[in-house]
Amino acid sequence: MGNGLPTHGREGVLYLSTSTGSTAYGTEVGYANEWSWSPSKDQAEITRLNQNSKEFIEGMVSGALSASGSLIPGNAQVRKLIGRFAKVSTDDTGGADTTALAITDGTFYFHGVMKPIDTGKSSDDIHGMKMVIPILASGMSINVSGGDIVGWSYDGTQNGDAVYIESTSTAAGLPKKTV
Repeated sequence: MGNGLPTHGREGVLYLSTSTGSTAYGTEVGYANEWSWSPSKDQAEITRLNQNSKEFIEGMVSGALSASGSLIPGNAQVRKLIGRFAKVSTDDTGGADTTALAITDGTFYFHGVMKPIDTGKSSDDIHGMKMVIPILASGMSINVSGGDIVGWSYDGTQNGDAVYIESTSTAAGLPKKTV
């Protein structure tokens, strides 16, 4: 396999699911502006007597994920993110405090598509790329400013193995590029 062309961030898209597996990517998080994943590996120091330098062994992989976007009413995926920190109500009858869904726990699966499959290209340029990262919620903020659009940001801690997928097949959980 040769080298494809560089990928521009504007081709990316973020999906959210509560199901394991890399092929069922859930639903798009509408109006997402950016996402990032920062993995790291534990390092355990192995101290030996009579040495001048430290030595380390590799440990487990972990990471942090952050995502942000514009808060648009009616986006069910953002409601799920908010639902990790607040009761969510969409009741129009005035009983919002009694009909709100409870705060929920559990792992989300972020499907961060960096490049969808481009069926208009040939050879390596057709490949799509994505990361599937299981995440537990660790923080969220809603940002309101008089001079800007209301936004949200979400932070989470990797909860299991992340998977990098590069494929030309939609069966691998990669969407096709739209127009």
